[in-house]
Amino acid sequence: MATRIFSTFAALLFVGSIGCSLGPLSGERGSPSRADEVANFKPIQPEEWRLANGLRVLYLKDDELPLVRGRLFIRGGSLWGPATPVGVVSAMGDQMRQGGAGSRSADALDQDLEELAATVTSSFSTEFGGVSFSALSSDLDQVFPIFADVALRPRFEGDRLALWKGQSLESIRRRKEDPSTVASIAFTQLLYGDSPYGRVSVERDIGAISREGVVSLHQKLVKPDGGLLVVTGRVDRPVVEKLVEAHFGGWGARGELLPPAPPVTNQPKPGIYFIELPFSQAAVQMGQLGVPRLTPDYPAIDMFNEVFGTSGFGSRLMQRVRTELGLTYGVYGGISPAVVKGVNYVFLQTKADSVAPAIAESIGVLSKMQSAPPTAVEMEEKTTAIENSFVLNFDSIDDIAVRNARLSLLDYPADYDQTYLTKVQGVTPEGVQEVAQKRWDPSSFVIVVVGNKTAYERLEKALQDKNNPLSSFGLSKLRFESAIVMQ
Repeated sequence: MATRIFSTFAALLFVGSIGCSLGPLSGERGSPSRADEVANFKPIQPEEWRLANGLRVLYLKDDELPLVRGRLFIRGGSLWGPATPVGVVSAMGDQMRQGGAGSRSADALDQDLEELAATVTSSFSTEFGGVSFSALSSDLDQVFPIFADVALRPRFEGDRLALWKGQSLESIRRRKEDPSTVASIAFTQLLYGDSPYGRVSVERDIGAISREGVVSLHQKLVKPDGGLLVVTGRVDRPVVEKLVEAHFGGWGARGELLPPAPPVTNQPKPGIYFIELPFSQAAVQMGQLGVPRLTPDYPAIDMFNEVFGTSGFGSRLMQRVRTELGLTYGVYGGISPAVVKGVNYVFLQTKADSVAPAIAESIGVLSKMQSAPPTAVEMEEKTTAIENSFVLNFDSIDDIAVRNARLSLLDYPADYDQTYLTKVQGVTPEGVQEVAQKRWDPSSFVIVVVGNKTAYERLEKALQDKNNPLSSFGLSKLRFESAIVMQ
């Protein structure tokens, strides 16, 4: 629950990784049949049509199982929501389904879906939201109207909203129990400041969320303009066309285009920010503001990520900081583009005694990538890993249709998937080095450390050593309750 409210950083990671999944497939590297499969890979394209109100429909038939799935994607999310109370967009997205819909109370809706062995879910995130369903083909005529009611006619019953608020408050209170959660929240706040990208819900926000506010927000955000409905499964197109027209054809268009995403104006102050909490191990999240999606060097960025820190034990970060030096329990990092400015990040967990050398060695891995290009062997391995992972995005008919929708919603070019592998294969070692040099500046890093008093003392001592690469950073203490408090 809390993750859905505050994890801007997690959302950035999701959209930043849309080009490829992580890691090679075990046992497949170098297989001629696999290489041929990748080289000849051409994903099928959904059929598409548009309603009079502007709602686009993507359809792919899939006879493998007697199931039908649907997802309504709606442009607009917390980036276009009100500044306060933080979390109201998430509340609206959750309660569209949980608070009853149409003529059904929340309890009746739960019961009817259980009897049909069907699911309907709803949620909203930073850039878009929507409603999804899954049902047996034989029950589609009963489930589809429920799906439409959840999207267009939610009841937002007060007792269910009160339950959501209680669960959210408990999640907020428990944030301090996980050092990684604390580090992620603080890092996001320090990078993005008081903006839609950096705001974090606290107890007063949850208390201020009202049914009236949720209803008003639904009226504002949920509209067919720019929307996209995906339907896949064992169902013929004429049946889908009839259902969609009957239940969404009368949905009135607003004639309103979504305005550009808010700008990122915060200028983070570099430094080491320490949050003292009684954990035996320290969590560290560090980095800087990054780039928007689809910069001209995005294939090289994906290759950089694989070499640097997103490919698990095959990454340089893991090989150096954990395998060779044993300084961390885990470490990963990379460039995560986003709608306006993404993040360059490194995350690690370590013992209190090891926090300073673990940070320094992680930055050292980056410095080596800036000073020399990756080897030919690394380039071959990571190209193969990206190729294999990319194909996995199209494992099922439903995956293909949903991916098409998400790429469209995030304004990716129409030929993105058709050209991606060719562009990755054209990345040179020098291109990867250029990403390291051009896109990273360790001197501007915001470094958040969450740990105990010993971890702080080790950092303080390291910064007093002029030969230590961390000595140029200032060290500040922050307090953390349900969000950071500057000191």
